[in-house]
Order: sequence, then structure tokens, then C-alpha cells
Amino acid sequence: MNLQSRIEVWDGWRGLAILLVLVGHFTFTQWVWEERMGVDVFFVLSGMLMSNILFIDRMMLRDFYIRRFSRVIPTLLAFLCVSFILAVLMRYDFKISELVASAFFIRTYFPVEPAYFTSPLPTGHLWSLSVEEHSYIIMSLMSMFLLSRGKIMLALFSIYLFSVGINFYNYTIMPAKEFEFSLIRTEAAIGFIAFSAAYNLFRKERSISVHPWVPLAFLLIAFVCYFDAAPIWLTFLVCPVLLGVAINHLTESAKPLQLFLTIAPLRWLGVLSYSIYLWQQIFYKLFYTLPGKELTGFILSIVVGAMSFYLFEDPIRRHINQRWSKNPQYHNKR
Repeated sequence: MNLQSRIEVWDGWRGLAILLVLVGHFTFTQWVWEERMGVDVFFVLSGMLMSNILFIDRMMLRDFYIRRFSRVIPTLLAFLCVSFILAVLMRYDFKISELVASAFFIRTYFPVEPAYFTSPLPTGHLWSLSVEEHSYIIMSLMSMFLLSRGKIMLALFSIYLFSVGINFYNYTIMPAKEFEFSLIRTEAAIGFIAFSAAYNLFRKERSISVHPWVPLAFLLIAFVCYFDAAPIWLTFLVCPVLLGVAINHLTESAKPLQLFLTIAPLRWLGVLSYSIYLWQQIFYKLFYTLPGKELTGFILSIVVGAMSFYLFEDPIRRHINQRWSKNPQYHNKR
């Protein structure tokens, strides 16, 4: 499979992830935790890609951080500014420290009050962005100090096991609601990124291949693990493995899965996914004030996300990369 078709499959995977988030936020199904699965689908893709970038391609950290900054920060700051203006206009009772903590990716730890998900600010979804950014810092440091792929693999698998251990410990001592909140912290969620990154190195070192139907089968089994009737520990113990293996073998998967993921609308959603991810939270918070309620919120999330991508995120990203990255091959990459 050529590089272009591989990127299309990955864009379709992103599209599937953001679609799961939107469905979870605007359909309020009671039988499956699809928005959390959507986030975890994002996580394993990030783990695989960062493993390639940092440990296989050995991208210079200057270019790595410029690309991460251009991709994440400008649109995030624009979103936080709009969230602040909206909160003032609607006279929400909030703290400036909440927005500052969100901008520095520490909101799941500080401030303790108001509680993360009870705050009126439309920033409750940024926990997953914080997990990713913390993971990138950890992995970039690993690329500096661990030159052996074997040591990197061991460290990444150890992070996954540490995450599982933390979650099982919290599961045994915390009430259900408190435990569910703990799953959004970096130490609890990083297992998805770490396992996928480690498995990417492992499969390339050992030239591992799987049957073409394995990625689809693992994706479907993972979906079942997010059913409300399933034990919640399946989501942090089994799903990192199922989703991590699926994404790492996606380009060799059976044709039906690849055809599904390369459907143009799904790939388009994948390209827009970061902007949609940011702005949908405003409509998720305020859908009840809109005519058409949930359906309108779903549509507006995509429309505003598209406007954000084409008018702000993509032009700003390209400008920063071209201005600050010395390597031309990274100027236009997402």
C-alpha cells in the first residue's frame, strides 16, 4: 500500500474516532460508552504515529515540538478565548484559573474546585488533549535518553502495565463515580498511547504480521468492551491491546475495513477532527438552547469545526511550520 492510501486509512480512523465522540455527545445512548471509545481510538493512533516519528524516524525534537505547537496551541487558545467570552456573556460562575490550567494541560489536577465536570465552562473534553501532550513530553524525553529500541519498548510496555495497575488499584478503593473520573487522568489513560507505541516498535523489530481480518475483529471486540453491561476494567486492561494491535495493522487489514475507512466523508471528518473535537463541546453544553437540540448541535459541531480548520487551524499551522521548521519536508504535514 502506498503512502497516500495509508494516510487515507489513518484519516478514516480519525474520522471514526470523532464520529464516535459526536454520537456519544449528541445521542445520549444508555447502552454503550461510545465517546470514550472515540477518545481511545484517537489515543492508539497517536501512540503509533509518535512511535514512528520519535523512535524510528528520529525526528529532531525542534521540528517535533514546532509541529506539535502549530497543530495544537493556536486553535486551542482561540477556543479558550471564545469559551471565556461565552462564559462572561452567560454569567457563568467560573474561575480564571480553570482556563489557565486548561491552557497548560493541568486542569484534571488543578484547581480541585470547581469539580472538573461540574464546571459550566465548555472545557471538560480537554482532559484527553492533556493526556496526549503529557505523553508526547514523556516520549520525547525517552527519545533523548533511551537510544536503544529495546529499552524504549520495555519502558513503554512498563508504562502500560503501570497504568493498568493504577486503574485496578483505584477500582478497588474508589466509589464508581469517583473511579470513572480517575480514568481521565494521564496516569490512567496513558496506557493506550504507550501500548500502541510499544507494539509498533515490537512488530517492526520482529516483522510481525496478522491475518487481515484481525484488525476488524479486534475493533469490534473492543466496541463490545465499552457496553455499559460490560465490566469497566475491560476498557483499560483489554482495549489498549485490542485497539493498539488494530491500528498498527490497519494498512494490512481486510478490504471491507479499508473501504469503510477510506469513504470520503469519513476521511474528511478525520482531517477536521481536531477542530471538531475542540468546538463541539460548546454545542454539547448548550444544545438544549438550540432549535432542533441534539441534531442541530451535531451539525453545528461539524460546520464550525470545518470553518475553524479551513480559516484558522490549517493556515496558521502551515505558516508556523514554514516559518520556524528548518526541514521543508515537515512544512505541510499534518
